[in-house]
Amino acid sequence: MLRKIRIALAALFFVGITLLFIGLGHQWWGWTAKLQLLPATMRLLGGATLGNIAVVLGILLLTLLVGRIYCSVICPLGVMQDIVIWLRRTLGKIFPKWKAVRKRFKFNKERRWVRYPVLALVIAAIIVDLQIVVALLGPYSAYGRMVRSIVGGGPAPLLIAAGVTFVLVVLCAWLWGRAWCNVICPVGTLLGSVARYQVFGIRFDTGKCVKCGACSRACKASCIEEGTVKIDRSRCIDCFDCIGACKQGGITFGRIGNGAVSDGAEAGVVSGNHGRPWPCERGGAPKDSSRRQFIATAALLVGTGIAAGAQNMKLDGGLAPLEAKKALPREPRLVPPGAGSVDNFYDKCTACQLCIAHCPNGVLRTSTDLDHFLQPQMGYENGFCRPECTACSEVCPAGAIVPVSREEKTVIRIGTASVDPELCLAATGEERCGACARHCPSGAILMVDTEDGHRRPAVSEEQCIGCGKCEYLCPVRPVSAITVKGLQTHITK
Repeated sequence: MLRKIRIALAALFFVGITLLFIGLGHQWWGWTAKLQLLPATMRLLGGATLGNIAVVLGILLLTLLVGRIYCSVICPLGVMQDIVIWLRRTLGKIFPKWKAVRKRFKFNKERRWVRYPVLALVIAAIIVDLQIVVALLGPYSAYGRMVRSIVGGGPAPLLIAAGVTFVLVVLCAWLWGRAWCNVICPVGTLLGSVARYQVFGIRFDTGKCVKCGACSRACKASCIEEGTVKIDRSRCIDCFDCIGACKQGGITFGRIGNGAVSDGAEAGVVSGNHGRPWPCERGGAPKDSSRRQFIATAALLVGTGIAAGAQNMKLDGGLAPLEAKKALPREPRLVPPGAGSVDNFYDKCTACQLCIAHCPNGVLRTSTDLDHFLQPQMGYENGFCRPECTACSEVCPAGAIVPVSREEKTVIRIGTASVDPELCLAATGEERCGACARHCPSGAILMVDTEDGHRRPAVSEEQCIGCGKCEYLCPVRPVSAITVKGLQTHITK
């Protein structure tokens, strides 16, 4: 029963988050993104709110209470691996003679020498604002890249990063079960450190256990030592497959160490290696104390909290040749209303691609430069930031873009437009244009007379909100005669 409930909840979260990345159903599924631990932690570091505190503490307390249920239900990358494992098991039943699919899981040692350095690397990256590391190793962002690459395509670096991640995750899941979660994933390592001290968990009834090893062979996390009643709780993901595999009824879920039922390893530390090792393994794991590791992990988290404070070709009415607009380098960069500042946006963004998926105007796209690799960037070559649209601020789970109302957005200045008189058709007298002035939603552009008798657009910086409608509608190609430069810190008029 527990396994069926877990599968039903996992399916709910997985479908919801996948639909979010496709760009559907935010009004129904937006809450699933807010429950992702790494984005919620990034949001918390930038400014504690009751909601952020509740999410982060709720997940940690849930893990302390019942173990890593988060990894089996809420994390989309974890559920994706379970689907791969299910597929392998199903094929194994259909083709029992095919060795590649009928392989069973076996116990493997914990790779602490990999797990904790990776976690420390991610924490250090958060401290020094090296977001490329967080983007590449964060499970939620990794899944978002894969979905967006399949559904919406994107630049070559995004497709390559998503493709490599997909191959590695699927390969690990096919060969070693939840090895990615228990070796590479920083969220898995963090929650594993907490789960060592969980109150409720898998229990062995020594009176019924015949040490047949069925539970060990069914364990996708490879954390049950075959022939014993020992389990590494830091790697157990609460999938409950072992309960169904035991024909003797010797495994239950309940209070650890309660009554005659024994967990076999109170601290979750096990030894011995009866399974297939990873190709990279050389020798055993260090014999360090799990309690010291838990304290060290907590200290790193506290330290973090202290230290962190496809271009379309457009017709232009015949005023200019048919040619795609060129993406411009902008310094400072443009970032969406609700970001507050350029620094805040890029410090908190985990590159999950969710805002890009929900931008209806084609303004947000994936950055390919190393400084902000895979994070969103704004540009007005294919559209403009409509004053009434608040989609990106509604879906961001990391606090890189905080929610803003339509009324608030109309008075937030994210950039300022400026005119290049050498390119402007009206200023040079080539055409009587004025498209930018006619369509400016904030009335910041007026056509003024010049000394040479032409009328050219003039921009009021105090009124301009940087929406980019003028730049988008400008008929000049490949670079618009009027362009928007971002503001380092946004200003409310």
